[in-house]
Amino acid sequence: MTLLKTSAFLLLILLQVPLQGNSSLAQTKGYRALILQYVRQDKVYLLEKLRPRVTNKSEQTVIDALLTEDGPVAAGLFHKQLTYYPDPALDSLSKARLLAYRSALFPAGQQAAASANGSYYLQFGSFSSLHNAQKLANRIKAYTAVTIFSEKGLHKVRTRKGFSTKGEAAKGAKKLPFPSMTVRIN
Repeated sequence: MTLLKTSAFLLLILLQVPLQGNSSLAQTKGYRALILQYVRQDKVYLLEKLRPRVTNKSEQTVIDALLTEDGPVAAGLFHKQLTYYPDPALDSLSKARLLAYRSALFPAGQQAAASANGSYYLQFGSFSSLHNAQKLANRIKAYTAVTIFSEKGLHKVRTRKGFSTKGEAAKGAKKLPFPSMTVRIN
C-alpha cells in the first residue's frame, strides 16, 4: 500500500513538471499564439481574462484594440502596435484589422467611384495624440460626418464624404464653422 502511494505521488509530481515548464515558456514567449487562436476561433471575449497577465507591449496593445468597441480607437491602437511595438507574429493581425476598418469606412464601390472621380476631402487637423483627434472629431460631428484616419503616426480628422472636385470641397468648407484644408485622396 505504501509503495502504491509513493508511486502515485511520484507520478503526480512528474505530471506537474511539464505544466510548470509550459507556464514559464508562456511567460518567455508571450501569449501571441493564444491571442491569435482566440481571434481565429472568434472568442475574443476570452482575452479579457488574459489581459491582466500580459506584460509584452505589443500583445497588450493588440488585446486593447481587439476589446475596444470604438472603431477609431481600435484603429489607432492597431496602428500604434505596428509603429511602436512591431511583432512579426501580431503584425499581420493588426494590418488585417486596419484594412477591414478602412474597408468599412470606404466600401469597395465607394472607393472605385472615388478613385475614378478623384476624391477631395476636408481635413480639419492632424494630431500625434488620438485623444486630441477624437476631441476635435466630436466637436465637428454635429455639423458633418467625420472620420479619424491614422497615417504615419498621425491621426487626421477628415470628412467621411468625399467631394468630386476641389471647388465642391471649397463650397462644403464654407458651410462649416471650422477651419479646414482640402486634401486629394487617390
